[in-house]
Amino acid sequence: MFIRHKRISGYKYYYVVETVVENGKMKQRVVKYLGSVEKILSVFREYEKNKK
Repeated sequence: MFIRHKRISGYKYYYVVETVVENGKMKQRVVKYLGSVEKILSVFREYEKNKK
């Protein structure tokens, strides 16, 4: 698994992706949509705040 970004309308969005073999061909399958950097950071900040 790895993290991939896509640029859509000038904004970057992040996804967790895995490589799978379908019908003998390698394909990338999105496992989880992470969102923009701002959304990812807000989730981490909220986690750190609630962890204490």
